[in-house]
Amino acid sequence: MSDALREFVRAAKAKDELTVRHHQVEFRGDVMEYFGIWIVNVLLSIVTAGVYSAWAKIRDRKYFYGNTFIDDHNFDYHAKGIQILIGRLIVVTILGVLWVASQVSFNLYMGLYFIFILFVGFIVSRALRFNARMSSYRNVRFNFDGNGFRAFLSYVLYPFGAWFSMNLLKPFVTLSKNRYTTNHHYYGDRSFEFDADVGEYYPPFLITIAFGFVAIIGSLFFMGAIMALGAGILSAFGVDFNDDSLAAMLIFIPILLVYAGMFLAFFGVGQIYKAAVRNIIFNNAILDGKHEFVSTVEAPKYVWIIVTNTLLSLLTLGLMIPWGKIRLAKYMASKTEVLAGGDLGGYTSTVIETHGVTAAEYADIEGFDIDLGL
Repeated sequence: MSDALREFVRAAKAKDELTVRHHQVEFRGDVMEYFGIWIVNVLLSIVTAGVYSAWAKIRDRKYFYGNTFIDDHNFDYHAKGIQILIGRLIVVTILGVLWVASQVSFNLYMGLYFIFILFVGFIVSRALRFNARMSSYRNVRFNFDGNGFRAFLSYVLYPFGAWFSMNLLKPFVTLSKNRYTTNHHYYGDRSFEFDADVGEYYPPFLITIAFGFVAIIGSLFFMGAIMALGAGILSAFGVDFNDDSLAAMLIFIPILLVYAGMFLAFFGVGQIYKAAVRNIIFNNAILDGKHEFVSTVEAPKYVWIIVTNTLLSLLTLGLMIPWGKIRLAKYMASKTEVLAGGDLGGYTSTVIETHGVTAAEYADIEGFDIDLGL
């Protein structure tokens, strides 16, 4: 957080004579309870050829929102399955039109694809607004008022420009996304503010790149060692590696395992930057000039949880997904704290009085629920 913003917060708290109250975020979900919800969602989604997945999304999100508590009060999610379904149908229709165009004419496909790219900003901004407005805490809805043009810059134009720098400008792109998403969010009519410096992003970014190079070199060395060792063993038994297809297959099986290990390694390395960005966002955000947030996610622990969750889910054909999601939610909550500038109960009552959002209903029929990886 910048010194100027910290000074502003201190001044606001001193002026209002507020007492800072520490609230640890809690996640109270249970693995077996969630497994029952998850397995029903999966089975009904299969039986209905994916149609029920929209309602499954609602049940899933309501469970995680409803079990996330701050100051002994939980969040809630208010979207309806038909909204999500319509949003998905719109996306599927767009993708279908693009596919048909690609079969008819390359020029037609490129023209429609270019038009689609121009609308990405609109889709992103609508997705953020929908998810914000469908979320609430203590009967107060969140909101988002970012426009499509600013989203286009942060999610399309800037990343495209960073590509020409071999992605060395990625921290600038990440900062732009974080500013856009945070500074345009509201709790009722009270705004969030985010003020970070790009210098906070570069250390974890460079660490991620360094670990990526280590993963590449290590994987290539390991692969070469396996091939040499395998060829040596086969030669000792008089097997010609070049002529015997069975021998070649026996060597390539461990090579495939190395490739799988490389994928997990790169996947895990990418999580280092994600964990750091999460901390930066929370530690530099302010609500209404007096409520701060603290995130102390530890990259090694976070990477371990993500990688082992992924591996166990693959090995059990998905049956460990519920356990992994509950495990991750509990860890992230345990590393998150709210530093409230006063009593949250009285504050929420004031927000309701000034904004009147308790019974608000919104007509975001698009229902875009895109995971933006924020």
